Amino acid sequence: MNAEILGGAGFFLGRYDEAAIRRELGEAGILSALAERGYPEVKIRILFDGGQHGLRVVPPRGRISLMDLRLTETTVSLADPAPLRQGLDVLSVLTVHWLALQNPRARFTAAKPQLPGQVYPGLGLGRCVFERLHLWARTWGKDGLVNLPEYFHNAVFYSAMFRFLSPRHQGVFEALQRDLRHLHVAVASSAIAEGRVFESGSQEPLAWEPVEMVASLGEPLKRYLASPEYHQEVQAAREGAGFVVRER
Repeated sequence: MNAEILGGAGFFLGRYDEAAIRRELGEAGILSALAERGYPEVKIRILFDGGQHGLRVVPPRGRISLMDLRLTETTVSLADPAPLRQGLDVLSVLTVHWLALQNPRARFTAAKPQLPGQVYPGLGLGRCVFERLHLWARTWGKDGLVNLPEYFHNAVFYSAMFRFLSPRHQGVFEALQRDLRHLHVAVASSAIAEGRVFESGSQEPLAWEPVEMVASLGEPLKRYLASPEYHQEVQAAREGAGFVVRER
């Protein structure tokens, strides 16, 4: 059941009504940034769909969302021996399932080309949004803030704050960054999405996996991501992988 709640009739994540969300977005600098981009007035829509909490910010007379965010509060069970030795078996996390930030009035340029999955150029507000989500997760006592990067470029943009929970995935990601560094991130991400990136010696294109990246908040998770064991597994995966781009 998809229940869309407008105005103050509903609560985002069971905590924030429309007025409170507007305050949060204001404190995060998001509303002022939208005003600078030509959107001084916006509507806020709170949704709940399929177990996910949704938040949409739209222009007063437009139907195209400027921000579309979907979150859950959930747990992640860990089965690998390494985190278990660090005392990690279940993590309490705030998970970002989807985040789209777009400016329907803008146009793609050579300096900022269209990325896979984009319909309109971005707003340049990703850091502001994730800093506010990080604050929420920390305030609510979460072990971490998790996102699921749908494309390679998402992982690149998130990597300043996030690491893959799996050291193998982190190592493969770092190998991709190394081997595709001669390409603009948009070109590299498109090549992966189009099935033109291959692991050396393989005839099968790389299949990008949107698996968990995490910004650690709790001490056990911080210790694990900083542990020699994690970094050794990352290094082994990175050094064991090599990638090439092939033309169609």
